[in-house]
Amino acid sequence: MQYGVSYYPEHKTPDELEHDLRMLKESGINTVRMGEFAWCRMEPVLGEFHFEWLKSAAKELYKAGIKTVFCTPTACPPAWMIEKNPEILYVDNRGVTRPFGGRRLYCYNNETFREHSQRITEALAKEFGDKPYTAGFQIDNEPAQEGTGRCHCAVCRTKFTAWLADKYQTINEYNRRSGSIFWSQEYDSFDQIQMPVNTIETGAQDPIKAYYENPTLRLDYERFCSESQKEYQDLQAEILHRYSKAPVSTNGTGLATNSIDYYDSTKNLDCYGFDLYPSLRDSAVDSFPYAFARGIKDGAPFWVLEFMSGGGHRLSGSGRQQPNPGALQQAVLQQFAHGASMSLHFQYRSYPFGAEQLNYAIVDLDGVPRRRYYEMKETALILKKLEVMEKAGFDNQTALLFDYDSFWAMKIKPANDPELTYDAYMSKLYNSLGAIGVNADVISYAADFSKYRFIILSTAFVMTKKMQEKCRQFVENGGTLLMTFLSSVKNEDNIGYTTPLPAGLNEVFGVVVEEVEPVFANNHTKVKLISSDTSCTDSKWSELLSGKALAEAVYTEDYKAGSMVISKHAFGKGMAYYLGTDLEEAAMRELLGRICEQTKITKNPFIAEDKVEIVRRVMNDKEYYCIFNFTSRETKIAAEVPVKDLLTGEALHSEIVLKRNGFLFLEV
Repeated sequence: MQYGVSYYPEHKTPDELEHDLRMLKESGINTVRMGEFAWCRMEPVLGEFHFEWLKSAAKELYKAGIKTVFCTPTACPPAWMIEKNPEILYVDNRGVTRPFGGRRLYCYNNETFREHSQRITEALAKEFGDKPYTAGFQIDNEPAQEGTGRCHCAVCRTKFTAWLADKYQTINEYNRRSGSIFWSQEYDSFDQIQMPVNTIETGAQDPIKAYYENPTLRLDYERFCSESQKEYQDLQAEILHRYSKAPVSTNGTGLATNSIDYYDSTKNLDCYGFDLYPSLRDSAVDSFPYAFARGIKDGAPFWVLEFMSGGGHRLSGSGRQQPNPGALQQAVLQQFAHGASMSLHFQYRSYPFGAEQLNYAIVDLDGVPRRRYYEMKETALILKKLEVMEKAGFDNQTALLFDYDSFWAMKIKPANDPELTYDAYMSKLYNSLGAIGVNADVISYAADFSKYRFIILSTAFVMTKKMQEKCRQFVENGGTLLMTFLSSVKNEDNIGYTTPLPAGLNEVFGVVVEEVEPVFANNHTKVKLISSDTSCTDSKWSELLSGKALAEAVYTEDYKAGSMVISKHAFGKGMAYYLGTDLEEAAMRELLGRICEQTKITKNPFIAEDKVEIVRRVMNDKEYYCIFNFTSRETKIAAEVPVKDLLTGEALHSEIVLKRNGFLFLEV
């Protein structure tokens, strides 16, 4: 297991570098990440490469067993390049050309910039590809533009026009499938189609607030941007693979921040890598991103290339709180428990200068080791005792399905924003399962469903007929499927189905959606679970159901009284549940628990309170459990089977105490 930090030798004076390298070697970590923002040092003049400074630091660290992830520096082109080729600059959705002075200021579709990127990547690969101290390569840094939407330069416009023409072949076909007759938007040629000015990028700015563009065009644009980013990334991946056998990845920004389809974009990478900055102050770390990461490449280990290191200042905003003592260690171990093979803190030592000056780090500006450093050092020691986590796998019987088209479509045309978002609601369902002792995977629509007994299809806004048939076959062959409201509403062109909802699946679920509405603060309505006395109010969205399915829950007041809102229907050898609204947490756990019990889903053999996470791993017919206490105080768990503490070898029975920010690794 690879554990360490990001480090920036190009920033250091000789004395600082000597001091830092000594402290890094004494820390017990085994991996560093370097070079992602240092193009001007690697290539100060066109075609003149200088890697001595980087090689010297890497070789010195290797003496202590520390390998290096080398990054291609393409996120920050040097000033001489912009002066020579100003056409590579990115033009945002407002028509503003981003000037030199920030990061990711390039257009990744520009051929001149691609040539520059290939040149520096090849030089880096030749220099470090076969070195024993090379742990791997990271392409670019947090790919895609940021802050003001996608690039709208002339190159991107031309490529997008060609992309549409290739997909639809004729303009009449585009007009038909996109419904462009609405608002008199039919086109005579693809050249007339403009790039959308609205954007779904986090923190982006729409130049015209009340400007409603065709949803088909906007979804196609997100697909185009994702594919373009992959195309640019793969140019570098091909070169790195040509010169090195070391693994190659890049660092995404969470599940979907930059609107890149990671299932597609990682096909030519060796693993999925991403950055994560959770709060570590009296709060649980949501493991949904780890389950998602594990599913990107069919269960393969993933890299966390930037991870929280401390508190204080930040790039923007009011800063971050410091982690509780022990929380940093706990959070790192949680990553490895969920399938990470690498975790690197950002960063080792705070910057004294630049846009990210004073930022959080393991060590402060003065370089003096304090509690975060010693916590990292202790974590490195613990990881050496947990080698079983490298080999133990997962055999979860439950999965949630994630789809980028649905994610994008719900951002383009929200149903009840910000109360309901695609990824947040899926995370809620994932954590509700965890709370009842059921671990789940997060997989794509293209994954093998037959490995699972129980699958949850959450707010599947966009669903193809092929996916409808795949769901039908899963249930027909004996699987249990829970589908939620706002599913199978639109086709792959982001056009609404004109048949009863859930389109194409009425027979499978035995229901028809009769009426829908968002749930606001003033229209919550009582819901009662049929097989118990549990009642709660609905939330987020409401759908009234009719049909031959059995009612699992009904509304009990207002004009909705007596209407079915949750259904259960036997189909083929399996069972299909339809969830017509969101439930309060206790009721949701009761419903999911009942479904898991009827589906014979194995639950974890521990009884624990909320904010205690339990992760199950398996190897050679043995079970391993990783337990994390996020309650902000000491707590106890009850073990239903005898267990052994992997770190101490001690046999534990019945009641087990976990300290605040504590953890246990147990063998059954």
